[in-house]
Amino acid sequence: MRIIINENEKNQISSQHEEIDSRLFNFLIRRITIVEKNIGGYIDDSNPMKIKEYSFESLPGYGFNTFHTKREMERFIVDMLWEEGIINIYPYSKNEQDPERVKIMKTIRKFLNFVLSETK
Repeated sequence: MRIIINENEKNQISSQHEEIDSRLFNFLIRRITIVEKNIGGYIDDSNPMKIKEYSFESLPGYGFNTFHTKREMERFIVDMLWEEGIINIYPYSKNEQDPERVKIMKTIRKFLNFVLSETK
């Protein structure tokens, strides 16, 4: 059995995969604060290790730093958005193909890529 997809359906499928939630993305961008700190150093002429801490204004207690992996950062953001009621669907639910879930996860990944590339 062959499934034939016309051009309209192809465009619709590809546009779904490229979509992000611009309101959520802008929400995250407006609230992110980045603080660079030096840890240690200056003993035996060693340079201090630089670490960046990422936090969100008006959302105390939520944040991550450069010691976390990208997956952990993603998880922190998802938990923050879910616990604060900003998103109404939990992205780590069993239905991985839910279009709303995919859109949220793509938005968070794009946000992380944007923030991490800006700070290098």
